[in-house]
Amino acid sequence: MGTGPTIFLSAAEASGDHHAAGLVRALKDRLPGARFVGAAGPAMQEAGCESIIDLTASATMLGGVLGKIMYYRRAVRKIRESIREIRPDILVPVDSPALNWHVAKAAKAGSIPVMYYVAPQVWAWAPWRIKKVRRLTDHVACLLPFEEEYFRSRDVAATFVGHPLFDRLPESRESRECPDLAGAWHEGSWRVAMLPGSRAGEIAGIAPAMAVTAAEICKRWAKAECTFLAADELAADRIRAATRREDLHIVTGDPDRVLSDSHFAVAASGTVTLQVASYGIPMAIVYNISAWQKLFWKLFVRRLIRTKHLSLVNILAGREIVPELMPYFRNTGEVVSTAIECMEDYGWLYSTRDKLLELTEPLRSRGLETAAGRTADLIVDMLGGA
Repeated sequence: MGTGPTIFLSAAEASGDHHAAGLVRALKDRLPGARFVGAAGPAMQEAGCESIIDLTASATMLGGVLGKIMYYRRAVRKIRESIREIRPDILVPVDSPALNWHVAKAAKAGSIPVMYYVAPQVWAWAPWRIKKVRRLTDHVACLLPFEEEYFRSRDVAATFVGHPLFDRLPESRESRECPDLAGAWHEGSWRVAMLPGSRAGEIAGIAPAMAVTAAEICKRWAKAECTFLAADELAADRIRAATRREDLHIVTGDPDRVLSDSHFAVAASGTVTLQVASYGIPMAIVYNISAWQKLFWKLFVRRLIRTKHLSLVNILAGREIVPELMPYFRNTGEVVSTAIECMEDYGWLYSTRDKLLELTEPLRSRGLETAAGRTADLIVDMLGGA
């Protein structure tokens, strides 16, 4: 138990767990006596946060939809009870609004201030939920530059803190420091990164099309090398199982080494596309859904999404910089043809490289401060400089 404030954090997925862990470390520097407790995954626990429940393991624990609903209902109940019992000085929900709206509501019922880290993307879908953001938060820490103005113009206190992804990436580089596109284009000596995601469902839906694409690229250019990136050995095994290929070149746990040397990429939609973009790697972005979700997507989901584009790269740019096949409805031929057409377009490759480097530069924190550090400063201010 610490002598300082008690800070309750809530993260439901692996990415949120890592973001929250960085925040815990930054807060420890500023509030040495603070107590950290909450819905904490392995990264948060390692950083020094007591865990009342670990939601990050749920993806491997759960089976059907009904099981997930019942699990999360029990989880929300447990978190609410813990908040009432502990009565923390502040609540910090991290991403995952489907869970964290309930958590924030419990905090507000107890007059506990709420700092939301990783802004809910209400600007992309369900914009009417801005009322919920206004009602259930006291401040929002935004990862994307345009979000600050979006929330502030709607009477929500918000601050752009930078993207924590870029706190651990190498320093920005110029186009001339990138791998030689001219040599790859003329000689066919391509190095292509394949990023099929990290979740089991993602890999199952995307990796097979990437394996076919990799094979077609190597057929088109004999000197080409295609490398699959996996978060760990479990993800690597899932890639092999999904593709039914044991001969794939898979690298685990070291994306920066591969990306720093790549000319092109095929990437699953998500934050990883920003990582790929930070290296100036032209890419095609893909995502897939099941057959039964296809009708639901066409009838309902696409109508709810308010952005013209679906990938973070194109949303940030406000226009299509890279092709996005989201979802591609298992049309593997479209993925193959898109990738090869991009690689054959010499002018597009060079211009896209420069656009991506320019696009991601504002996401980096300025000076010595990190995204977690800036958010920690906001929390300390909310606590009255405790």
